[in-house]
Amino acid sequence: MKELILALFLFISTETGYNTNNLEVPQIHFLPQTELEAKYTKENSPPGNDLFAFYDLEHDAIYLRDTWNIHSPWSKSVLLHELIHYVQDKNNVVFRCTAEMEQQAWPLQKKYLRQYHGVTWDYDKLWHLLISTCPPNPL
Repeated sequence: MKELILALFLFISTETGYNTNNLEVPQIHFLPQTELEAKYTKENSPPGNDLFAFYDLEHDAIYLRDTWNIHSPWSKSVLLHELIHYVQDKNNVVFRCTAEMEQQAWPLQKKYLRQYHGVTWDYDKLWHLLISTCPPNPL
């Protein structure tokens, strides 16, 4: 797993320019779907659809479904997605809200799937816009 994470760090660094040198490998926890969703909703709003994973900013930990499979291109791309958030955090990237962290993660996940696994993932661009945009400030 460590070797995969280091390879994904290299992809992230190459694609974003973020510094991944000397980054510690984050803690990875595997949870059943119900526990994953319960842990996520304690600290966030309820998931909009099927939750595969999330990055816990407070504990520098990545939580993955216990069905995650190192041989699955989709599973690797989910790990990559969460590692992008970890690297953003460790590079002290400033976001107006955590939703903005998704602006880079989805397109990079899509590029990774195509470039390294020949998988075309055409996510809903409107959904991506909605989940990666900060809510308006109240008046």
